[in-house]
Amino acid sequence: MPYYYPIENERLRMLVMASESIHSMAEDDVQKMVAQIAVLDEDGQAAMVETLEDEQRQIAAAKRAKGITPEMELAQINKDTAKLSAIEHEFEMAAAKENERSDREESQKKAEEIIKDVSAP
Repeated sequence: MPYYYPIENERLRMLVMASESIHSMAEDDVQKMVAQIAVLDEDGQAAMVETLEDEQRQIAAAKRAKGITPEMELAQINKDTAKLSAIEHEFEMAAAKENERSDREESQKKAEEIIKDVSAP
C-alpha cells in the first residue's frame, strides 16, 4: 500500500489518496508519483491541488449524470463490506480446519512412532 505522508500539504495528500487516476496505476508507480508530488514547490502543489479537485468534480458530475447518489454508493460499500466479511470468515474457518487436520495428522504420526518404539524388541 502506498505511503502518502511524504506529501506535507494535507489537502493535496487527501486529494492524491482519493484520485482515481493515480490509483489506476501500479502500486510502485503510485509511490513514485507520491514522491514526485512531495517535492513540488508551492506553485506546483497549488496546480496539482487544482487539477485533482477538477478530477473530483468531473467524477462527481459523471456519477450524478448516471443517477448514482451518495446513498447508493454507501449501500454498495456496505454490501461489499458484508461480502468481504463473509469471505474473511470462510477463510478463517478453512484455515482453522486445516490447522486441526494438520495437528491430527501430526498426533497420529507421533502415536504410530510410539507404538513402533514400544513394540520393537
